[in-house]
Amino acid sequence: MTFTFRGKFSRIAVAGALLLALAQPWAFAKTGSKISVGDDPSRKKGSPALVLIEVADFQCPYCGKGAREVLPQFHEKFVRTGKVEHVFLDLPLDIHPHAFKAAEAAACAGDQKKFWEMHRHLFANQRDLAPEKLPAHAGQLGLDAAAFGKCLSSGRHAAGILQDVKEVNALGISVTPAYLIGRRIPGGKVEILHSIGGLPPYDYLEKKLNELLAPKAPPK
Repeated sequence: MTFTFRGKFSRIAVAGALLLALAQPWAFAKTGSKISVGDDPSRKKGSPALVLIEVADFQCPYCGKGAREVLPQFHEKFVRTGKVEHVFLDLPLDIHPHAFKAAEAAACAGDQKKFWEMHRHLFANQRDLAPEKLPAHAGQLGLDAAAFGKCLSSGRHAAGILQDVKEVNALGISVTPAYLIGRRIPGGKVEILHSIGGLPPYDYLEKKLNELLAPKAPPK
């Protein structure tokens, strides 16, 4: 898609239209594709039939809206009941200068078994993601400050985040948020059954998950 800019207000209008488009859900043709989730953060109960992969950037406004307004309902109805596993993949965008370090902070919290607490906390405080603010966030979660600081300064999780970026880019995903619904297959991978680009309303997500969870009718 090519845009021709003719003045300041045209640029503003195009930017606004793009943001509006990213806020709306759409499906893209990735059915049957496979993506490696390896040791990426996961929360589940038992052995769920489906996996929902959240592809997000901690500084992305629509990712934050999804984390605050859509995912809690999803967690209560599908994760806690053992129907769906929730996996997180990082896609920090270049346009968000604090996103990569925030992703590292979440991974460092994961070393202390508090990834999901940091995930929730960062998305609840998206205006305070500057690197110098991250130790304070860790303190609010009761993390070992020295271990967190050493992890964050070492950059030990940078390679894993870059691997996430490589995996999602290979599927043609370059914007956030995206939600991939699939099933686990051998080799630490997920086979994608449906994909959603943009921020889905909770009702849309629930309907799609229920459709995929429904027993398939035997062939006649």
